[in-house]
Amino acid sequence: MIKLKFGGALRSKTRMAQINEALCKILAHNICILNMSIHELGIETKFWNEIL
Repeated sequence: MIKLKFGGALRSKTRMAQINEALCKILAHNICILNMSIHELGIETKFWNEIL
């Protein structure tokens, strides 16, 4: 699923940069799934500026 959304190749050259890029793709995927779940399930969200 991550490869389909964000591409399978890493563009970074160094090993550390590739690891960071892969972790960023995983984080972006998790945010997309969370957003999709919120809309599909109709969950009411409360953010910090709305609470205070």
